[in-house]
Amino acid sequence: MSPTFMYIAVSAVVVAVVASAVYLIRTLIRIRPIIERLDDTSQFLETSRPKLDRIMDSVEVELVELHGISAKLNRIAGHAESVTTGLKTAVQPIITEVSDLGQLVRQARATAVAVKTGLLAWRGRGRAHDEELSTGIEYDEESRG
Repeated sequence: MSPTFMYIAVSAVVVAVVASAVYLIRTLIRIRPIIERLDDTSQFLETSRPKLDRIMDSVEVELVELHGISAKLNRIAGHAESVTTGLKTAVQPIITEVSDLGQLVRQARATAVAVKTGLLAWRGRGRAHDEELSTGIEYDEESRG
């Protein structure tokens, strides 16, 4: 191998190592604020852990209570649904009977109106017929008295 080739190869390796070192240093400089923020966040979470644990325990208790209330409301809704279904079944015959009774009342009223109208017409016809008879008959003075 020639010394020139070795010089160029070693120089290329040295340039690559220096470029890599510069890139690594620039990257570490940019990452440093992120690392500091992560460290601060970690410390904050560590100091807040007891408070967060209490909050999580409280949330867990509230969720259990909420689950119990939800189950109770579901039972109440199911009971209400069964009661309304029973009432609907019980009231339906009454509604039918009231409807039939209403129909019967309407028919009776119509019959009463028809009878009244017929009687009025018959009375009116009878009066008109009596007037014709009384005016049609001539009485002389001797027969009246």
